[in-house]
Amino acid sequence: MNRYRILPLLVLALLIPIASVRADEIDRLVAQGMDQIYAVQFDAAARSFDQAIAADRNDPRGYFFRANVHLWSYLFDKRQTQLDLFFSMSDKTIAVAEQRLRGNGNDSRARLILGMAYGYKTIANARAENFMAAALSARTCYDQLNDLVQDDPHAYDAYLGLGLFHFLFGSVPKAGQFLANLNGIKGDARLGMREIETAAQRGTYFKTDAQLIVALLDIYYLDDLNRGLGVLEGLAKRYPRNVAMLYAIGTALSAQNQADRAIPYFERVAEQGNNDFKVVTDLSLARCGAAYLARNDVARAKPYLQRFLKSTTDKLWRAYGWYLLGLAFDLEGNHANAVKAYAYVAQAPGLSPEDRMARRRAALLAKNPMTQTDIAIQRALNAIGASHYDEIVAGVGSILGRRDLTPAQRAQAFYAYGEALRGKGQYARAIDAFKSAVAAGRHSETWVAPFSYLHIAECYQKLGDREKSRANLDLAKDYSGYDNEPQLRFQIERDVTLID
Repeated sequence: MNRYRILPLLVLALLIPIASVRADEIDRLVAQGMDQIYAVQFDAAARSFDQAIAADRNDPRGYFFRANVHLWSYLFDKRQTQLDLFFSMSDKTIAVAEQRLRGNGNDSRARLILGMAYGYKTIANARAENFMAAALSARTCYDQLNDLVQDDPHAYDAYLGLGLFHFLFGSVPKAGQFLANLNGIKGDARLGMREIETAAQRGTYFKTDAQLIVALLDIYYLDDLNRGLGVLEGLAKRYPRNVAMLYAIGTALSAQNQADRAIPYFERVAEQGNNDFKVVTDLSLARCGAAYLARNDVARAKPYLQRFLKSTTDKLWRAYGWYLLGLAFDLEGNHANAVKAYAYVAQAPGLSPEDRMARRRAALLAKNPMTQTDIAIQRALNAIGASHYDEIVAGVGSILGRRDLTPAQRAQAFYAYGEALRGKGQYARAIDAFKSAVAAGRHSETWVAPFSYLHIAECYQKLGDREKSRANLDLAKDYSGYDNEPQLRFQIERDVTLID
């Protein structure tokens, strides 16, 4: 900009409209390309962003969104070539943004793109399991975006990145252990949600992304399935080829123990077999198998789990998939095949909570074949995922009074019974059942007690007793080292928000 200061005012008057038209054209091309990404038209999106770069090679926006075409490809199929292309184009984005800021340090758009470029490098490095690099990029992203909104509160897109940081650190207390070097970031889930909502309502470049995240927070954090699902279904209708959206809907329904409703979405993803979303396609096979297992439909569960294990090259859910397949064999009385599946669990990679749980459970089940009582209890636990409460009551109601139950059997049977009563709205009786689950004695299924206390708290909340609800959440917090602990701790933080 310095060279323009010596030009006559008339030339300036001519140049400013030209620059404005160019900026408007870049915005149009970026919006067009983002719409094409959501529509799974990656080649068309790349052409739109290439045109944005050609319109002004000194503007970082085209480079940034062009880089993200490669990022989305890598996230969903994990091809190394796509990751390399992303990092190359991302480095170009950063260089162009920094060059632009050397000419005008107050360029809000360049500052936004610079901060978000580091944010997307965080996502890429985390997916590649390069966690130190992810942490360093995250720190730079946060600092850049935080400085931007301090100087320009109207930089609404920046609130998406800041909101994600604030929400993560406010809702997942151990997040800092994963993202090292991020000390000093304020953890505040409510602030984070307000910031993301600001981007969803008033953002320019990341408005749709923010709307999608708000919908997921409505479902998983505010426990408002209908509101969040409405947004997801609207996006799915707008982008019918986007199988990731169908997968998100199915996953949300599964998380709400609605396996019957989730299955058609996972099956649609599996039927499309979109290679641009291979990870999503593979996980849909696994989740479809898990959903059929929740219905205790072993005959339909096994083929999906087998297809998943044959197809997937990703680490996620590999151990869990083998465990579910072994469980399916055990439920139909084929322990020999179950043992073969359990043997693969120990060898399979995967760091998810489900994978870790699978290794513990598979080791136990391989040594101790399931009795008929174990099978009845396991079928009741499965049925929780499908909200088949009558099936649970019928399955465990007749064995709860038996004196020959082991502590682990008693704890799990009462837990399943409590879930059925809670689902039926019989909260006082559910509390008694969960308390009996906790009081069963020492056993290997240490997850039962903290999850029971969580559900006791939720029952008291339904009964209008906030003090007892909070007290039981505090009891749940005291446990550690059990299956699926991250999910429980997230639910505890969520329920604290709902109480307040």
